[in-house]
Amino acid sequence: MSKRRIGSVWMIALVLIVMTACGANETNEGKNTAAPAAEPETEKQRVVATSITYPDFLYVLGVTPVAAENYHSEFPSYFNDAFKDVVKLGDGENLEGLLAAEPDLIIAPKWRDEKVYDQYSKIAKTVLMPDRDNWRDELRDVAAALDKTEIAEKVIKDYEAHIQEAKAALQPTVGSETFVYMRIMQTESYIMGEISDRGKVIHGELGLQTVAAYPKEEGSLAISLETLTEYDPDHIILQVDGGEDKASAQKIYDDMKINPVWQSLKAVKANQVYLVGDKEWMNFGFSPVATIRAVDEIVAAIKQNKQ
Repeated sequence: MSKRRIGSVWMIALVLIVMTACGANETNEGKNTAAPAAEPETEKQRVVATSITYPDFLYVLGVTPVAAENYHSEFPSYFNDAFKDVVKLGDGENLEGLLAAEPDLIIAPKWRDEKVYDQYSKIAKTVLMPDRDNWRDELRDVAAALDKTEIAEKVIKDYEAHIQEAKAALQPTVGSETFVYMRIMQTESYIMGEISDRGKVIHGELGLQTVAAYPKEEGSLAISLETLTEYDPDHIILQVDGGEDKASAQKIYDDMKINPVWQSLKAVKANQVYLVGDKEWMNFGFSPVATIRAVDEIVAAIKQNKQ
């Protein structure tokens, strides 16, 4: 272990020991959970988000954190440079990074970070967000912790209006034609069904018809080309994963394109395969800003093809 690393470890240990000693005589009020009595968010409040989804929520709420988790090497471009000075914490627990950020408030997911709540709370006030089934409730939870509830409701309202416009733009073009959303990842290819987070957007909110043969109870299925011929949709929304794994995913797609089975598909023969998505689709289906970006890309690809 290097001297610099040893120094960092001792710094963390010393700070936590001092914080523990200072808090020994305080009443234990328990863990903060979502929707506490929020303190008004000010320009000087230093916020940290410890989930790769929460930066999207902070962005739409108009809050720039001092540090946040990032899955890819850079924050999404749809933040429009708002996060250019935000410290990147990486993907996962980073106590040293949290200490260095000197936050006033840490917003963290309960399902993952409850086990380190005591350590986080010695660094700053920590609010654990409860498990939710959709991003709307997650956004409301984050907004409540920041006294931004009205902004959150406006974001949700604007999102719904945007989706309705997108749906209205697509329906005259595609009618009842069938779609599958196919994602090629590092080692396998998947189809996302109606009950997956992305399927809820594509098939539920946009109203694009899925194929009857797909099992309705399955969120996603790993598929082969032979299985895909059983579905044989009119349209394929195809995402080849970007980011650090893009070379492997691209190789799968390149081999697939020259396969006669792929070439025999109805969507392929009709030139109705829409190659969309990149690493910035990470939060598609999990945040409003990422989902709107993905929806706009899907709509543009379909409309361009129909011209």
